[in-house]
Amino acid sequence: MPMVISVASGKGGVGKSSLVVNLSLCLQESYGPTLLVDSDLLMANSHILLNTQPKTDIVDVLEGHSEWRDAVHKVSNGLALLPGRTAANVLLGSEAEKMKNLITTLKDDGQEFDYIVVDTPAGSGVGVLDMLSVSDHAVIVILGQATSFVDAYALIKNAYLERHLTRFSTVVNMAKSAEQAEIIFAKFKRVVGQFLPIEMIYNGFLPNMADINEASIKGHSAHDMMAKARIAAKMDEILKSLLAISSGMGTAPETALKMHRL
Repeated sequence: MPMVISVASGKGGVGKSSLVVNLSLCLQESYGPTLLVDSDLLMANSHILLNTQPKTDIVDVLEGHSEWRDAVHKVSNGLALLPGRTAANVLLGSEAEKMKNLITTLKDDGQEFDYIVVDTPAGSGVGVLDMLSVSDHAVIVILGQATSFVDAYALIKNAYLERHLTRFSTVVNMAKSAEQAEIIFAKFKRVVGQFLPIEMIYNGFLPNMADINEASIKGHSAHDMMAKARIAAKMDEILKSLLAISSGMGTAPETALKMHRL
């Protein structure tokens, strides 16, 4: 059964999708067959970063117009992509349960994959919470900014209260150095720990990803560009740290949840 890794951020503009694309490419190249699922129905851009123009996408699957395998496209280095859509004419709330069921189906039926990486929409809506709840690992991407902290905390709080999740992995993006990334994570972990009984795990950091974005948009091998930019090793460190964690999100006892709702 494939391992499901969902990546969320709370807010847009933190470089989540670029990170997800390159995480998926690295998984495909070094760890095993990987399916990238872009679950964003309003501002999907994984297909843009991967320089592909799909004719079918995840909306076609959710609306019953296509089987999921028929909507999967092979892209760079053999990575499989189930693309999202930009400005889809759908009611997001009504699609949340369908999306959750689709991820469960992919996990049960997608035995040709070792890993399924889900790029979730920004925010902390019900669809994002559902994606996290059916995943083996929930990864939160943060920046060293107050707005990133506030929105990521809101996402984690909602996931704890509404889906009883108690463990999250964390990647610091666009950090200037390893030392700065560790400081940013320590501050965020302290903020979360003051209010919620959550286990926050640090999985590493990435520096500014402008070179990676450029490579993806131009259809180059992101892994080659990452090597030139000395980022490949950091991506591998993130994956090694993440995959070393036993699967399972952890759940909170109902008594604790009631206290934090007060």
